[in-house]
Amino acid sequence: MADSAYQFRIHPAIGIARVGNSAEYHLGPETMTGMPAPPDGTVTGGLPIRAGTEDEPITSGDLRDSDGALKRQAARFRIYAYPEEQADAYPSGAGTEIRIGSEIGGRTVADIVWTVHLANKKANSYVLNDDLGIHLYEPEHQQRLFVRNAQDGTDLGSLERLNRLVIDPGPRAIQGKETGPVRFDRETTPCAGDGARIKPVPRYPKAFPCDRYDELYEPTGRIDTLGELLTDEHGRLLVLPAPGRACGRYMPDGKPYPLIGDLLSPGVYGDVNADGWFDDTGDGPVTAVLVFEDGGTQPVHGAWAITTDPGYAPQIRNVVTLWDDIYDTWVRELGLQPELFNGREFDLGYRPAFDDELAPLFRAAAQQRWTTNLPERAVDAHESVGSIDADSDPADTVMTGLAYIRDPANTEQSHVGPPYMPLAMGDAGLAFLTVTPTQYFLLQQWDQRLADPGGGPRLGPGEHLDKAVLTNCLGGRFAPGIEMTFIVREEDIYRTDWRESGCGPFRLRARDLDYGSARPDRPFLTVGYIPLHPAPGETAPLEPGDATKFMAVPWQTDYNSCATHNVAPNLPKSTTLFWSWPAQRPVQVHRAQDVRGEQLGPQYYSVRGEGTESEDLGEVGRYQKLLDSVIHWHRIGFVLQGSRIDGDGGAGHSADQYLEVAGQLDNGTSEEPKIDPWPMNSDHWDDFSGAKYSRPSP
Repeated sequence: MADSAYQFRIHPAIGIARVGNSAEYHLGPETMTGMPAPPDGTVTGGLPIRAGTEDEPITSGDLRDSDGALKRQAARFRIYAYPEEQADAYPSGAGTEIRIGSEIGGRTVADIVWTVHLANKKANSYVLNDDLGIHLYEPEHQQRLFVRNAQDGTDLGSLERLNRLVIDPGPRAIQGKETGPVRFDRETTPCAGDGARIKPVPRYPKAFPCDRYDELYEPTGRIDTLGELLTDEHGRLLVLPAPGRACGRYMPDGKPYPLIGDLLSPGVYGDVNADGWFDDTGDGPVTAVLVFEDGGTQPVHGAWAITTDPGYAPQIRNVVTLWDDIYDTWVRELGLQPELFNGREFDLGYRPAFDDELAPLFRAAAQQRWTTNLPERAVDAHESVGSIDADSDPADTVMTGLAYIRDPANTEQSHVGPPYMPLAMGDAGLAFLTVTPTQYFLLQQWDQRLADPGGGPRLGPGEHLDKAVLTNCLGGRFAPGIEMTFIVREEDIYRTDWRESGCGPFRLRARDLDYGSARPDRPFLTVGYIPLHPAPGETAPLEPGDATKFMAVPWQTDYNSCATHNVAPNLPKSTTLFWSWPAQRPVQVHRAQDVRGEQLGPQYYSVRGEGTESEDLGEVGRYQKLLDSVIHWHRIGFVLQGSRIDGDGGAGHSADQYLEVAGQLDNGTSEEPKIDPWPMNSDHWDDFSGAKYSRPSP
């Protein structure tokens, strides 16, 4: 019996779990990344939460276990009830958490039955094209649409390809308090929630690489799991990821397939399309059913889980986060907030709230100095951006209003480097990064002195989780990205009936999965979602594995390569290096161990040590042999706020500094490459209008 007085939703709508090679874990961050976090604002948001606590942020000592292995990050899902009359508003400011033992509408919740289905479809997807991004899927580019692993045939829907290339452990279900683990492994029988009980699915066709190939190259161990489920003391769900392994097939000559893609399939781009390889990340739907003491049940609007790379700088905010991209899509395409965007244009009467809608962008720009090699004058300029407050006159700030901010509607500016900002590489077909159209409009209102001090409308606790989790993720440059990619800008992946159904915004549209139809001799999952190509009569719902199959395979090689690159759209002879993902993928760092008082030590590459050396400045700061990135990714250090670093002998670090800790890549010598201030290795300085950046020494 459903309770029609309320709508029940799982939050966050999209949860993020991150791999680690330890059996131990902490919980994913639930505070706004880069911003002062409650209760007193002294800790910067974005830190993971210590396992076994409600909201206690970790310190550096929590990153690794006693053996030095990297702890995993679990995604924590909760259920909230919304009064029917508030269920179609955003933000509603509403939402009451429902746990086992909660009373709602005069009824007591006796149990919660959760079902999750994770899968990995990367090997049975299309080759990524950095130049085109999602435009690759438009009809005019069909001739450039190639499949990964073409040696296995070119029909993504063939049973043979699906059987060989999709990693699919099937669904898993869990209920009660402090139960589990329930593992997504080869040995555990698939099961799914069936009303108030859990029903085995013994005929489900589980599929792992080691089931399909007699021999695999497994440099860090076998891929035989995609993670596990736990519940906490309140019956909330924890989705834990796999250990972060990658494995490769052998070619007919007996050698493993190479980790760089352009040796095999046509049209393959570098380090993101390794034919013959698998990794153990993935994604899939999260559903739940409330079970009441009176025997009745209540289905809950579902969510989605993503398992992905570690967050090596969790408190450093991207200028464009995954939240910013998703929010922009919902504002401009899905009618989220008509008072901001009326379906045709932004409302010039809208007054952004400085603390919630503008300060995060300024703060992000300031923080990137801790993960890049900006020269001293540029560091000062970025810190000045971070000091902008609600009382600042835009024209008098270091930004001089919007003089240096690229307009996303002006594609010419997207191909011009300094003095335009942000100073990072752009998305497909665009040399340099721009903020989203929504971000730019909010900045325009600020520039016209139309921003209000303070925060905006209050988010409900579930709405807060939706936003906070996604601010910890990468947006802007989806080439292909880290957690999710260009599909987040496509309205057809979301539930657009969010007002009518009461499901709330930001939910991925999940395909109905009939586990009763599973057969052991036939793959259960299909090709699934393809951008801009919905099947006839369908609107492209997502299956398990569809949200991450457009990502790099394996992820480690893409992370390794996305340090600095040469982009010279308006300087044909320039060799200046620009950053790819400077917040999410730290390039240069200051080590905590080198700090003396307020005095920082030298900068080092975050990926350094044996195997990273190169005479080419454009290639340092990464492993020269891609296999090393597969083997050593968990040894990379983390950038944390100084006040969250466990000091030697109790000595603390400044809360204003963000320093590398827990790294295992130092080679014990002083032979690390010298890091010059940016721009490095440029031979056309006179072409950089606005010489506010100091020139590096020869």
